[in-house]
Amino acid sequence: MQLTQSTPLEQSIMKLHTDNAENLEWFFGTIASILEDNRIPYFKKTDKISNALINIDYKIEYIKEQIKLLQHMKKQLGVSRTKAKEQIAKALTSYGLDKLEGVQVSSITVVPSIKTNKTVIKILDEDALIKAGFFSVVIDTEAVEQALYSADQRHEVEAFISTSIETVTKDETIRINKRKSLPMESTKIEAA
Repeated sequence: MQLTQSTPLEQSIMKLHTDNAENLEWFFGTIASILEDNRIPYFKKTDKISNALINIDYKIEYIKEQIKLLQHMKKQLGVSRTKAKEQIAKALTSYGLDKLEGVQVSSITVVPSIKTNKTVIKILDEDALIKAGFFSVVIDTEAVEQALYSADQRHEVEAFISTSIETVTKDETIRINKRKSLPMESTKIEAA
């Protein structure tokens, strides 16, 4: 799917999100002028109006696909960056280094691993616990999370969930200390 150039009618529709009285009046006038134009057969009027709305639907679907793709790429890049930093820290530590000085950046510093305690429950008799009433229907948390981050579905889940921050153990990694005096070279982003 590829985005097409917006028609003037589509552009009028896209301005309606502001709920601005002028935009609403302009759009109403645009529709009225289409309906009143005697040179256009009635079926072409229908097609013109409906095609604008259908094209908006296509654009929404395209944007949804791009958001999914970008979220997937963001997740992959985040995991890759974390693993790279851990491996760099491991390499620096294996050479007895905890810091590397640089020119463009001040330094790369090894950040020691962080350990936290977490209670782990091991179920010994699942049937007994179920009979005692300790069970629940399992929620698809991935679907709930996707809905939370989706503008279209957020309203369906936000009243039934709460979000919080949990402390997680992170492996040893590095920190890049950027210099404030030297400009960084621009980064070129290439499609994979």
